[in-house]
Amino acid sequence: MTQSTTPSSAAPAATELPEEALALIGVKKTRRVLVTVRDIKRFAQAIGERNPVHYDEEYARCSRHGTIVAPPLFCQSLTFDDVSPSELAPDGSPVELNVPIPAQRAMGGGSEYVIHRLVRAGETLTVTSQLKSLYTKQGKNGLLYFIVVETAFTDERGDAVATENATYIKRV
Repeated sequence: MTQSTTPSSAAPAATELPEEALALIGVKKTRRVLVTVRDIKRFAQAIGERNPVHYDEEYARCSRHGTIVAPPLFCQSLTFDDVSPSELAPDGSPVELNVPIPAQRAMGGGSEYVIHRLVRAGETLTVTSQLKSLYTKQGKNGLLYFIVVETAFTDERGDAVATENATYIKRV
């Protein structure tokens, strides 16, 4: 076993992490996603966004965007693969958080987005996720495992659309 890495050199590791988990740091997973008008409309409806640039094709065509565009955090809906419920962990967490650590329950620990531009209907985005780091901290009720994932969203030309750095917390 190897000592875990921490986000800051000032914070000591609380415990060791399995080699199999540490070996996943830096491994990239890439997939391509076609963004449809329907995807954008459904996301906008789900978050209560009423701006017609997300719904009305004629209105959007006359806007500075020239087409229907997604609300700023739309890429969040593309972060994880579509899988059947039987493929999810018992706590319902996405398969992307299936890191071999001795913890079963996951929750979101925070996320930072950089939005370079809005997503346009009809474009294909490349979604590239990678495990950036793993570390542990002692919590009130036991050891907490932190999983930091970076997801980059790029367009057909390879230009950045958005980037997310998300932290997930797992515990026993």
